[in-house]
Amino acid sequence: MKGVSMTREGTGLAADSQLITSLFALIPIPVAIAEESGRIILSNSAFTDLFPGVQNIQLMPHHEVEIPGRGTYELETVPLNDQGMKIVYATEITNEVQLRRQVVHMEKMASIGRLVSGVAHELNNPLAGILGYAQLASRSDLDPSTAHMIAVILAQAERAGKIVQNFLSLAAKTEPKRVGFDLNDAIRNVMQLREYQENVDNVIMTTEFSDGLPLAWGDPHQLEQVFLNLIVNAEDAIDDMQRRPGSIHIKTTVEAGHIQVTVTDNGSGIHARDMARIFDPFFTTKEKHRGTGLGLSICAEIVKDHGGELYAWSTYGSGSTFTLELPIRNEIEIEEIQPIRASQAHSLRGKQFLVIDDEIHITELIFDVLARQGARIDLANSGVDALEHIKKKNYDVIICDQRMPGLSGQRLYRMVESLNPEFQHRFLFVTGDVVNDQTKRFFLQAGVQYVRKPFRIQELVEAIEKVLSRTQPQNF
Repeated sequence: MKGVSMTREGTGLAADSQLITSLFALIPIPVAIAEESGRIILSNSAFTDLFPGVQNIQLMPHHEVEIPGRGTYELETVPLNDQGMKIVYATEITNEVQLRRQVVHMEKMASIGRLVSGVAHELNNPLAGILGYAQLASRSDLDPSTAHMIAVILAQAERAGKIVQNFLSLAAKTEPKRVGFDLNDAIRNVMQLREYQENVDNVIMTTEFSDGLPLAWGDPHQLEQVFLNLIVNAEDAIDDMQRRPGSIHIKTTVEAGHIQVTVTDNGSGIHARDMARIFDPFFTTKEKHRGTGLGLSICAEIVKDHGGELYAWSTYGSGSTFTLELPIRNEIEIEEIQPIRASQAHSLRGKQFLVIDDEIHITELIFDVLARQGARIDLANSGVDALEHIKKKNYDVIICDQRMPGLSGQRLYRMVESLNPEFQHRFLFVTGDVVNDQTKRFFLQAGVQYVRKPFRIQELVEAIEKVLSRTQPQNF
């Protein structure tokens, strides 16, 4: 019968071959009969279409096989008779496999989220000190050279803090902060960071910036991270080819209602077989220990969150072009940082503060900020120490870290709340971890104010003002 192949010699199936052949032709799924050795003696058209030219098959109870262009199939084997012959049939499980992979990916991302949360806390503490003291230094009378160095420290500390926050945002899937900004300037900032390394590596970076480029709408720090990753990837690709001088060309333009940025290099390029996977998490073509496989996936997520698209074109051995497109927003409000009002700057005079953090440089930084505004401050380096202070004194504001060894900020809050419910609105949390589910749930349920590390002094003062406005009448 058409669509069925059969070998009869020595099989014992000759008498019933017509019946078996007819039955096989009616079976809609791929099915075959094989000898104990694995040699196929009978198969229907669905099986031969799925496995063209296959004459022998590995006999296993369960066996998954991925067929290019067709999907993933599970081969199952069941006994046919006491002569060792087997029935082999194939079931498509492409959707199930994809679902399994998604579950594994979600579990992996959850683990990364927990890891990033802990790492972010450890990074944000020193960054808070660097950023805070740089701000205090910038308010002094400085010579132009020192003022410039302080400004660079401020900018790079803020950038580092934003990079940490970007990883947290990826783990927590939070919305980026959106403002109007010049995309050309964002690219220039990143180019300045790579200038020294490219001079060392003999890589020439050229630009072709559109003068009339509309303002972009989004988080400039997140998009700077995207450009930095694309440029570093281009440098790595050039290094792989040992092509000197290397060339990276960046172009900005407006195309079909979108702001378009292209980053083109003359590096190693990407093999055609890898192009479909370059934006997948944990996929990398770099040598071991040179890449994590997260860079481009994070970039793609950031661009997607901005309503845009990131795609690539490459010729293996000749170079690659990555294109980023962002939608043009017709009306953009430029966000301006408002200066602290003079009345606010003096509103802390005489107020009593308790500052709690296990990082001494954080308590000392906040002490310096508050002392300059005439506040009275007590310091505590643990939750237990803070509790003793609170039992003895009435504080206007309690500034507290969330993550502390021993007695955490959350537990301290609950204990103080039970001692004196009036104190629950006097807490201001300063934390490097707001992505943790438990932390987010606590802040939401308690309705407390919090400031994210690393913070600007203005952010801290404004948060203090909010706490005071909830607990005391306004006197300005």
